[in-house]
Amino acid sequence: MSSTTEPESAESTNPPATHTDFEVDVSSLSLPEKVGQLFIAGFDGTTPTAAIEELVSERHLGGVIYFSRNVESPGQLRTLSRTLQGFVPHGKPPLLLSIDQEGGRVARLSWGTELPSAMALGAAGDPELASRAGRAVGRELRALGVDIDLAPVLDVNNNPDNPVIGVRSFGERPERVAELGAAFADGLQDAGVVACGKHFPGHGDTAVDSHLDLPVIDHDRERLDAVELKPFRRAIDAGIGAIMTTHVAFPTIADDAERPATLSARVVTDLLREELGFEGLVVTDCMEMDAIADGVGTVEGCVQAVEAGCDQLCVSHTPAKQRAAIDAVIEAVESGRIAESHIDAAVRRVLRAKRVYGAGYVGGENEWDDGAAECRATAREVAERGVTLVRDAADALPLSQRVAVYEFDGGRGSPAEEASGRGGAFASALSAAGVAVDGTVLAPGELPEERAVSTRRTVVCTSDAASNPDQAAVVQALQEAGANPIVVATRNPYDLSAMPNVETYLTTYDDTPASLAAAAELLAGKGIPSGRLPVTIPDGR
Repeated sequence: MSSTTEPESAESTNPPATHTDFEVDVSSLSLPEKVGQLFIAGFDGTTPTAAIEELVSERHLGGVIYFSRNVESPGQLRTLSRTLQGFVPHGKPPLLLSIDQEGGRVARLSWGTELPSAMALGAAGDPELASRAGRAVGRELRALGVDIDLAPVLDVNNNPDNPVIGVRSFGERPERVAELGAAFADGLQDAGVVACGKHFPGHGDTAVDSHLDLPVIDHDRERLDAVELKPFRRAIDAGIGAIMTTHVAFPTIADDAERPATLSARVVTDLLREELGFEGLVVTDCMEMDAIADGVGTVEGCVQAVEAGCDQLCVSHTPAKQRAAIDAVIEAVESGRIAESHIDAAVRRVLRAKRVYGAGYVGGENEWDDGAAECRATAREVAERGVTLVRDAADALPLSQRVAVYEFDGGRGSPAEEASGRGGAFASALSAAGVAVDGTVLAPGELPEERAVSTRRTVVCTSDAASNPDQAAVVQALQEAGANPIVVATRNPYDLSAMPNVETYLTTYDDTPASLAAAAELLAGKGIPSGRLPVTIPDGR
């Protein structure tokens, strides 16, 4: 990956902001300029591509979304933000730059400042801490030129088999998700970054990943009001700036049984806008996800999303689809399919967000340093208060002798996640906590060597054992050999259901450095477990 990091000595002489004082009236914009404002596009690489430059400078793009593919270092990302904003023609609205920086496995900035997952905050159970966590993330993002954090997740994760939400949610209790989600959003916006709650009207009770197919939630309206909608109502009442729609079908409230919520006027306009009174930005999830792409298609889906009432359409990957979708919306207006007044209303909301949150600002090195330090400190506190000792029936803690630690290379549970690549990280954390360790990273299907049997204590770090039966097989093999392993679930708290006979079980809800360090300290007897499970773990299945 090439770097565009500017020399630190030069950075201090660069202006910290661009475009923040723009004044643009919707009536002064041409139709192509207005439609361009409705799109958010992504691109490959750590420097701008010709395609993204053309979209910004000639097709009037409204926003850009960053992924880990765009991120190399803080200096590089600041430079990238300035460069992209510099493509905006003089006198035109700046870009809204967005990113998914939720914490845990969904964190595109993975250089050591990422927070633990939302479910770790749920285990800590402190709204004030959630607010500080949001503010810390917001300060870091603001310094890097990012205007929108596509967080918090407001989904209520009451389905243990959910493959895409899980620990991205604060938990299974609607009231707690509402309280913590609103607090996190308030902290983000206090730092000058738009919070975007997702995935409306709820992706928590699905067993299908909308990146891969169209999930269906067929609960009646009474149930939706009691569970799925409750966190969104709370966030809207608290003033959240943006809401992201989900590509999930809701037959009881949508236009038809197979229409994703993103494309449903009954969901976006009637429910979200009119009934819940939301006046901020409505942003779509990526329109290249299979739930849309394999149905009406990305291009037609963008037209239907505008018709439904969405303000900004996210097309994250393919330049040809990005250009075609913009053209399709322009054509829909010119043909009379979409009224231009409908476009005007959406553009006004986009421009209002850009003015209110000072889009175009990029901070300097010192500002990022301060924000990063706050993030690291907050991450440590969240981890220490969130790590949960579910059971210690064997009275195995604290560790007082040499241990064998077995880990697995962490893959991606969903396309939304980052692969961890942290095999061996817990052994290192345990060693740093003062415990003598023999660490092994096991390949899929590999079982521990016989020497493990002679070790009085073994620790197995699982990462979604329910979906990776090889991990549960390792625990079972150790149990059969009499090793009585301690299990540390470093991603999915529901792992216990795949190994119900484990006597000592901890969960961290993610494998961020802060969470692994907190769990290691607890095993070493240097911490007091205070986290409480925010979900119910089913009996062994």
